[in-house]
Amino acid sequence: MALALAIGALWMWRRRSSRAPRAYFAVLAIAYWLAATPVGAALLNANLTRGLGRILTRDEAGGADTVVLLGGGIATVTVGRQSAGMPTTSSLLRALDAARVFKAIGGRLLVVSGGNVHPDRQSMPESLLLHRFVVEAGVPSDRILDESSSETTVDQARCVNALLRPRGIRRVVLVTSPDHMKRSLAVFRAVGMDPIGSIAPVRSELRPAQSLFLPNGESLSLSDDAVYEYSAYAYYWMRGWVSPR
Repeated sequence: MALALAIGALWMWRRRSSRAPRAYFAVLAIAYWLAATPVGAALLNANLTRGLGRILTRDEAGGADTVVLLGGGIATVTVGRQSAGMPTTSSLLRALDAARVFKAIGGRLLVVSGGNVHPDRQSMPESLLLHRFVVEAGVPSDRILDESSSETTVDQARCVNALLRPRGIRRVVLVTSPDHMKRSLAVFRAVGMDPIGSIAPVRSELRPAQSLFLPNGESLSLSDDAVYEYSAYAYYWMRGWVSPR
């Protein structure tokens, strides 16, 4: 957004009498407003989530009995050189839904994946924090494997594969946010695994419905995540970590 505004300002400075930069700012304002609405966020995420759904029964899992939960970040604060953290909303939604999937398919193992991305600010690896929440949601602790080394999505695929391959496990149910699923499936397939996606919800079931055309912070965040995912997928493709499909 800062870059887009800078381009518009430079354009208007160079072409003060032209209507084009004014039209550009109008389009930019409309696009920003649309991105902050539920309908705009849905449009931006449509290509990322096409064909994806949630695993509700054992049959839908295609024979997989292992669930892999991909963490979505930790919110941390530091006061007096003491740091504490809690899952982001995305991480918590993923964790609760992974526990739901595990119970729905009669799971054998649940892998919680997420390392210590910011060791100077995080009090513990993300996997250890989410471990507590999936246990509270009804998953036996002795059925959980913690993957605490990864820092990126491609790291998660490689580390989870290294953890499960010696156990003879290739097919897994992968649980992450809808916008993150396409890239996650691609990198897990690239390392030789056979993942089946189950998208976590993006909001609590008890929250009231929102107007489709009323701007709100949650929708703007979802749109921001979608833009990030398109950029990240392009970067992963350029690095050869995923196929262009």
